[in-house]
Amino acid sequence: MRATKSFMMAVMALGLAASLGMFYAADEVKPKYDIEEIMAKAHKGKPSLLQQVVKGKASEEQKKQLLEYYQELAKNKPPKGDAKDWKRRTNALIVAAQDALAGKPNAARALQSAAKCGDCHKAHKED
Repeated sequence: MRATKSFMMAVMALGLAASLGMFYAADEVKPKYDIEEIMAKAHKGKPSLLQQVVKGKASEEQKKQLLEYYQELAKNKPPKGDAKDWKRRTNALIVAAQDALAGKPNAARALQSAAKCGDCHKAHKED
């Protein structure tokens, strides 16, 4: 009887730990910014943050900020369209922003190519 009670307590403790772990993991995936915020902060303005990075006029901090926005964009779910395509597009943005931050040659061209607004909007933006 005593062994059964100890066993049940251990099972309950493991169950509690597992459920708390699931909640913690869900919080890690939750995006810091929604899609609209990211688009406004990264792609709006004259010149936009994206354009400053593409033209080579952005500071290191601005490049890091753009990378963060794209990393957060990838955590969002697409309003419409294929999730695999969303992942492919957002990953291309992340890689290009990482390359721009690292100062790699042709990073600006890759970033501009990955950030084709019309293509992504056509596939994923709700009407």
